[in-house]
Amino acid sequence: MTPDSTARSVDFFRVAARYYDDDYAALGYDADVKFYAGLAADCGGPVLEMGCGTGRVLLPTARAGVTIHGLEISPDMLAVLRERLRQEPAEVRQRVSWTEGDLRSAEVSGRFALVTAPFRVAQILIERQDQRAWLRNVRRHLASGGALCFDVFQPDYRLLAAPRGPEPELDRPDPATGGRIHRRFRTVPRPETQTLEVEIQWIHEDPAGRVTSESSGQFQLRWFTRGELENLLELEGFRITDYWGSFRGEPFGEGATDQIIRAVALHRHSWVVEAER
Repeated sequence: MTPDSTARSVDFFRVAARYYDDDYAALGYDADVKFYAGLAADCGGPVLEMGCGTGRVLLPTARAGVTIHGLEISPDMLAVLRERLRQEPAEVRQRVSWTEGDLRSAEVSGRFALVTAPFRVAQILIERQDQRAWLRNVRRHLASGGALCFDVFQPDYRLLAAPRGPEPELDRPDPATGGRIHRRFRTVPRPETQTLEVEIQWIHEDPAGRVTSESSGQFQLRWFTRGELENLLELEGFRITDYWGSFRGEPFGEGATDQIIRAVALHRHSWVVEAER
């Protein structure tokens, strides 16, 4: 993630933070929430969530009884998290803490049984050195025997072959005005860098259907193949224990929509021995 791509991500979430929770609730995108909260409950915590955003995954994890610390680079997303947290019972609030910082380098006190990066967070890491820096930071925060779990989308090369949009993606009520919010997206693939440029636009209408305001933001995603993720994790001393193709827990294979990986960090000696095989 070059300085420019970091700034673009922060700028995007400055716009998107106000829409984020309502958008994904309206889209019905919650299978990952149940998946990660279930993993956290199974391990018992504590959990470090890298890229916790507004708490879409973090808060259900805390409600499940697990202590969780969120790491997030966007102050605007964290502001939404703090507001949401004020509405939670005291026992949930006590399980939650957070740090504003970069997932490649920020230091958080303690060690964690589970480190997660839900909802494509790893895909904002555009450059190889950023991906490796992130994994090294994960290692620094894992407790002995702990695991990393993250997800990226499974590339659909038909959709990555040419620009798309602008296309409508969502039409939902605006609870603040009684009008509507229309969300549209546009994508431009960059095969030479294995990235996808994404622009999202929000159009506000009043109850009479008149457009009252528009806003938009852009960000960039790096897409991955299974082979390169396996190589990257091995290079940084991780052993993959599970490779799922959906949040229902199906093994990765034909028809998979996602790549969901759980991996453990090897001890230095084991890391060297495996690398030499």
